[in-house]
Amino acid sequence: MDAPVPTETPAEDLADAPADDPAKLRAALLRAMPLSRMLDYGMDHGDAVHLADAAVPEPWHEVATRLAEAQLTRAEAAADRGDAETAVACYRRATASLIFAQMAFNTDYPAKRALYVRLTRAYQAAAELDTELRVERLSVPFRQSHCTAWFVSRSGARPGPTVVVVGGQSGWGPAFHQQAEALARRGLSAVLFEAPGQGDTRMTGGLHLDGNVDRAFSAVLDAVRARTGTGTGTAYDGRRYGVWGNSFGGLLAARAAVHDSRFGACCVNGADARPEPLPFRTAREQSRALLGVDTDDEAAAVLRTLWLDPAADRTSAALLVLHGGNDPLVGLDRQKAFLDLSAHPTLRVWDDGDHTLYNHSAERTEFVCDWFRAQLGRA
Repeated sequence: MDAPVPTETPAEDLADAPADDPAKLRAALLRAMPLSRMLDYGMDHGDAVHLADAAVPEPWHEVATRLAEAQLTRAEAAADRGDAETAVACYRRATASLIFAQMAFNTDYPAKRALYVRLTRAYQAAAELDTELRVERLSVPFRQSHCTAWFVSRSGARPGPTVVVVGGQSGWGPAFHQQAEALARRGLSAVLFEAPGQGDTRMTGGLHLDGNVDRAFSAVLDAVRARTGTGTGTAYDGRRYGVWGNSFGGLLAARAAVHDSRFGACCVNGADARPEPLPFRTAREQSRALLGVDTDDEAAAVLRTLWLDPAADRTSAALLVLHGGNDPLVGLDRQKAFLDLSAHPTLRVWDDGDHTLYNHSAERTEFVCDWFRAQLGRA
């Protein structure tokens, strides 16, 4: 099936799953958040299996929150014992559970905001105890507010070339920790970026996505240069930066590479170069929250400002496009336009791949991280 806009929710409308039918509602949520996605974002396998269990009667967000709280209790006990490694692992598993708890809400209800604060605190708690990775929260000035990002690198090592990682309509920031860790293990650094319209940047910073989003990516690069000193006092080598966009974030990543020549490599994973609103309630709600608008017509107008046209938009960056043959949201023809943006394109297809290749997450992440290392070099 070919859909006109990438999103991280299924085509099935949650309106078809009434709240008085918990089994149907849980099935609809599981289509949006399958087991493979839970594992990709770092949930404990047993916790993910329990959350996916159709026989569990409690609401999705309550189950996910309870699983997170059990991991937080383990983390705190391990920290008290001095077992920092266990504490870090449990805090990160709690973060992942809270990511899926807050995703039960498409718009910024107080419950969603509160859960997002909790997952951010859990991720910060892991960062404070981690001796192998250095995870620093960045507040990037943008417009009259700020964007939230997390800079991830190897502890005690000179930061390597940096890859900015960005999500889509519902998965942001700490959701991609495993990708950041894989980059760091290869001598690269990562920035888990919450762009305007996403995560804490939206819910705390009050910023929404529009056609000026490219400037936010440039602001992140400025912040990384200030943090690392890369390129200071010399002619800057743009190959030192990469950008990796997942789902709708693939479009944002490609736009960043087109508009800022400091990006020397770009990966697009499951996106559409010319998005339009979908006619499903879940997608509409997420899009409106992302864009800060109230109607479909307003959403369509903002989305048109994000379109890329290979005839006019070009990048000198190497470009990698990933596609899953079983992606129900983005067909290959919707992805191919990205290949025409660069003189150095590569297409990798998994014939049985889901949206953003959740079901091949380990191989996908290893392939992309190795590709970035080949393009950007090492520390």
